[in-house]
Amino acid sequence: MIFFNPDCYEGYRFPSMGMLSIAATLESRGRKIEYIDANYEKKWEEALDRAVPDHEWFGITANTLSIGPAIKVIEYVRKKYPSLKIIMGGPYPTVKYEELIPEWADAVAIGEAEETVSEIEDGKPLREIAGLAFFDGSGIVSNGRRPLIEDLSALPFPAWHLGDIDKYRLEHTKRNPVLPMMTSRGCPYNCIFCASDIIFQNRIRYKKIDTVMAEFDELTLKHGAREVHFWDDNFTLKRDRAEEICENLIKRRDRKVSIMIPSGIKPDIGDYEFFKLMRRAGFYALCIAVETGDQEIMTKLGKKVDVSKVRGTISAARRAGILMNGFFMLGLPFDTEESMRRNIEHARSLPLHQAMFFIVIPFPGTDLHDIAVKEGRFLFHNDRNMYEQGFFLGRAAYEMPGKFDAATLEKMFRLANRRFFYRPLTLLTLAFRRIHSPAHLMYLIRKFFRVVFRGRQF
Repeated sequence: MIFFNPDCYEGYRFPSMGMLSIAATLESRGRKIEYIDANYEKKWEEALDRAVPDHEWFGITANTLSIGPAIKVIEYVRKKYPSLKIIMGGPYPTVKYEELIPEWADAVAIGEAEETVSEIEDGKPLREIAGLAFFDGSGIVSNGRRPLIEDLSALPFPAWHLGDIDKYRLEHTKRNPVLPMMTSRGCPYNCIFCASDIIFQNRIRYKKIDTVMAEFDELTLKHGAREVHFWDDNFTLKRDRAEEICENLIKRRDRKVSIMIPSGIKPDIGDYEFFKLMRRAGFYALCIAVETGDQEIMTKLGKKVDVSKVRGTISAARRAGILMNGFFMLGLPFDTEESMRRNIEHARSLPLHQAMFFIVIPFPGTDLHDIAVKEGRFLFHNDRNMYEQGFFLGRAAYEMPGKFDAATLEKMFRLANRRFFYRPLTLLTLAFRRIHSPAHLMYLIRKFFRVVFRGRQF
């Protein structure tokens, strides 16, 4: 099978950990795999030409940021290789498979796909494969969801050897190359905006600690990662487990590997002793999912967060020496211009080193999307166009009549970035914490000028 990771977004390109996990599962069963990553392979068409003769299936992932580029790749494949069977996977196809089959895909893996795709490669009849939707020649057949994988530690580690690890570099990180890992899958909460439960449902499953450390060892010793990013949905939720991982990481500090959590931790969990342990373990930066300073809005979001504890959590982590980056949402269906202004000032009041403001995008399959369909007005003719310029880039995806329009939301986004970063002390502190090389200095200068002239960071 050919696995293809479409070009995602120039501000944060990264390889597909999920796809490489599936690839590793197939390799463990003796299957030949080709992995092509358009984020790093500029001449991916040539790589595809070389791979096609040896494969029957073309697998492509698509999430909310990459569905547009994925469709363009599929158009190319359909035209040039009409006999190549296409299977899609990821959050977007899991929800929208009825719109994608058969024009864009012959089959869609619904939810977790390691076992589903393995059974396709084993030649099992498609009608007997759980977790698969496919076109049978006359209509779409869905076999329903496959049960979640209970023993995550039984899965092989992602097949990073299929990629080009030296290219996995991010200009804002302390060290490079960077590789990601997950010590768990899923989250027990049901935030109305989050798409995690589309794949992992409303529960969290943990890998064994020994497995976590073995994977960390492989990333750093075998593959040469100088920085590791933990992409768990909720790494700090189970404190005793997080502390045990940290204790094991401390034993490996001689490698001088930097560690970061870019996915966001729960903002009301953690004290100084906890974050001090994380800092000793190598965690130099954490993203924290603040979202809003309004408890009523927080409750409506479905986040089980006590807003009154957020400031203390950030202060404790900062005191422990960790760089803190806060996430904030603008354009929730409960928002008005006034509530967005309050959220911006709330962000400025917190002891954060930096903040990232996101224009809300109602992801298909979420309760937020349902609210937006019922009460709002979308600004794109279909979901596949919704993500191209929103999220990081500051373009509204929808409006809430009577509460805010697109112009107001986009104005608040630009105001948020400028209000937060137009502070000399904030800039000086951020520069002190972020600059480890001339390249980091240039990155921050470019970021500052984007904020000044465009009102956004990317």
